[in-house]
Amino acid sequence: MSDAFFKTSIKRFISACLPALPGREPISLEKALPWLMPKVRPRFMYEALSLDPGHPGPVFQPVAGIFALSLVLDFPDREMDVGAADLARWDVDFDRLMQKARSNLLARGGEECFQQMGYGRYRSTWEDNLDGSRMLLPGILKRLQLEGDPVVLLPNRDTLLVVGSEDPYGLKWALEAALAFLNEDPSSLNGCPLRLRNYHWEPFHAREEHPVCPLLVQLEQRRLMEEYAHQKTLLDRRHGAAGKAITVAPLRLEQTPAGATASYTAWSPGMGEAWLPVADRLRLGWELGGEPGRVWLPWEKVQERLSHLLEPVGLFPERYRFKAEPPSGLLESLAM
Repeated sequence: MSDAFFKTSIKRFISACLPALPGREPISLEKALPWLMPKVRPRFMYEALSLDPGHPGPVFQPVAGIFALSLVLDFPDREMDVGAADLARWDVDFDRLMQKARSNLLARGGEECFQQMGYGRYRSTWEDNLDGSRMLLPGILKRLQLEGDPVVLLPNRDTLLVVGSEDPYGLKWALEAALAFLNEDPSSLNGCPLRLRNYHWEPFHAREEHPVCPLLVQLEQRRLMEEYAHQKTLLDRRHGAAGKAITVAPLRLEQTPAGATASYTAWSPGMGEAWLPVADRLRLGWELGGEPGRVWLPWEKVQERLSHLLEPVGLFPERYRFKAEPPSGLLESLAM
């Protein structure tokens, strides 16, 4: 019998022994507090709800840019998000409830619930859909035997991997494990690593010559490809329902001459209003006097030469639209 099956069986047993839980109708703060838990998920999972009408979604706060933190009521038989209407009805703010949620989370166990997979390599064992939330308990992470700052990866809901920022072999193990989870697990998240520096979470970055840099690039490209693709589907559906002719440009991958993989997107005047993803390169196309032209620009150069024409749409991940069509003289100068 697997540990996961055992834990699920225990949870169902506890659920059967507990008094009846509140239904889906509004419940009081007093009844909600014992079940309150923090939840960490990729930020896009929350942001996507704003693109789907009729789904207000939970209240959330961004964490290290690409993740987000929300509150849930983690009942034994179901999970309920805490939304703005709940906070208003309880007359309490998000931060105050988060303190209680972290206390409830800590009561489920500490560093003893991490399995050591080798020196400086740890994997969570709670398997309660909230494993990633343990990154909110830095005291636990700092008691693990790590080389450098704690680095965490959340490849799925039941897995938190922890290694040290100065342990190249541990980092390689964690990044490869995250990619394996993403390839095999249908409930995968994104696996992009975060670093705890001075009790503040930030994306983990490595120098270009660091041996794990290709793995970091692969995870980030995978995240952006999936998020932009899902975002495009939702935007196309919303624009279609509203009768808006907006081109939501896709993000694509290409093989570079050096054998690496890079992302790109494209724009041409015939696209009309277009919302462009942030890519490694932008392909600009135009036609002057019946002659087609094309130029490839690194995104850094796009920001340098075209920023006065571009404006953010206000999405996550962000997209940009041209406020005005680039003048022909500018396009020609970019091709030189």
